Amino acid sequence: MAQVQISINNQTYTITCDDGQEERLKELASFFDSHVQSLAAKVGRIADSRLMLLAGLTICDELREAEARLRDVEAERGVTSEDGAARVIEAAADKIREVAGRM
Repeated sequence: MAQVQISINNQTYTITCDDGQEERLKELASFFDSHVQSLAAKVGRIADSRLMLLAGLTICDELREAEARLRDVEAERGVTSEDGAARVIEAAADKIREVAGRM
């Protein structure tokens, strides 16, 4: 297992991940941090735990909207959720949940 240093809202965290997943974890952390920074700019100074919760909920909302759009596209094209695009989105969602669980 590898350990990666990530920075969220100017705080450094050490996260464990599978070997070879270090860059992916850094990318996810950067994505998450951008949401945290954006919310911090909008809501002002609040507790880090609340800020992280709001960022996580915002990302979950975006994921749900993307899943709904994908279902709409699949329905228009007569594609089932077992097809390739849905599997890719579901795999990405699983990775996000896995990383969020580690945080």
